[in-house]
Amino acid sequence: MGEWLGREYNYTDWRPSQDEFQLLKEIHHAGDVAPDFTLPLLDGGELSLSDLKGKPVVIEFGSIT
Repeated sequence: MGEWLGREYNYTDWRPSQDEFQLLKEIHHAGDVAPDFTLPLLDGGELSLSDLKGKPVVIEFGSIT
């Protein structure tokens, strides 16, 4: 079980409202082209995803809890 817009759901019987469905269509999903973004570097510079065009890139977002 998880939470979607403040209410519990599970994948077998969750039915989004029309507004929720529209939001779901707008967010990025696995396999989509990633939007360009810029991150700070440890040395004070910045790196944009577009700077790496043509190179293999692995993007991992996660946390240790």
